[in-house]
Amino acid sequence: MARQTYDKSVQDSNEIRPFHRYEIVYKKIKHIFLGLFTIFTCTFLILMAISVFYFQHLTDTTIHLSDKDLRLNLLHIVGDEDIDNTKRNILEEYNHSTNTLIVGPNQVSPNVIKALTSSEDSLFFYHNGILPKAIVRAVGQDIFNTEAPTGGSTITQQLVKNQLLTNERTYDRKANELVLSMRAEHVLTKDEIIYTYLNIVPFGRDNHGSDITGIASASYSLFGKSATNLNIAESAYLIGLLQSPYYYTPYAEDGSLKPDQEIKISLNRQHYVLKRMLVEEKITPDDFKNAEKYNVQQHLIIR
Repeated sequence: MARQTYDKSVQDSNEIRPFHRYEIVYKKIKHIFLGLFTIFTCTFLILMAISVFYFQHLTDTTIHLSDKDLRLNLLHIVGDEDIDNTKRNILEEYNHSTNTLIVGPNQVSPNVIKALTSSEDSLFFYHNGILPKAIVRAVGQDIFNTEAPTGGSTITQQLVKNQLLTNERTYDRKANELVLSMRAEHVLTKDEIIYTYLNIVPFGRDNHGSDITGIASASYSLFGKSATNLNIAESAYLIGLLQSPYYYTPYAEDGSLKPDQEIKISLNRQHYVLKRMLVEEKITPDDFKNAEKYNVQQHLIIR
């Protein structure tokens, strides 16, 4: 009887021992993972704190810029002497400006706005000045030193960059651009942003080889008409120039038309803008087909 009890005890011990080993191994692994998780969490928090401190350091001057000064700086347009930028309804000031090259909603065809928001910033009326997805992509491009970075700046960011910053590819400039863009959405309405942008953005060269600034100047210089009368095809062509004005411009430095094969580059860009307008449902399939048939090149002003 004692022998049987002893054998049973040994058997039970032999069965328990492997589980005991497994428990020890499990605890060790758990402790290792907990340790790694703690180290990772602490490192992450430290890096986040450093990043926040560094970001605040980069944007220190920007943060202390008052809303009033920010608004005035964003709204400044060359030749706006007759415009009172302190007025709340700046769009009315644009509409009634004696400078014909400064235009408001009354002087710009809706086709221009449709082309701009479809191709340059399809979420313009929904975001708060920046697109996190685009920022992450830009960071990735910077880390991997991509030579030809894709676009991603919102119209608000482009306005801020043109009015307040430079084109330098530095962390300082980009950090300030992000902060100022989000603030711009609070001191300006969406319409104020988009029409101010259209008034100050470069469109390349005219038929005299001179630089063009603003949608009104671009419309007169390329098609000899006011921005109010731009059709879908012409609007798409002009907005297509914005991505790289002096690359897509149809005019050479002396004001002469570029060779057909070079003008075709800007026409391909126009096709992209029209395609985006169709995808975003800003135009109908029939509008798209008719715009594609319109011979923009024949309507360009030549000397």
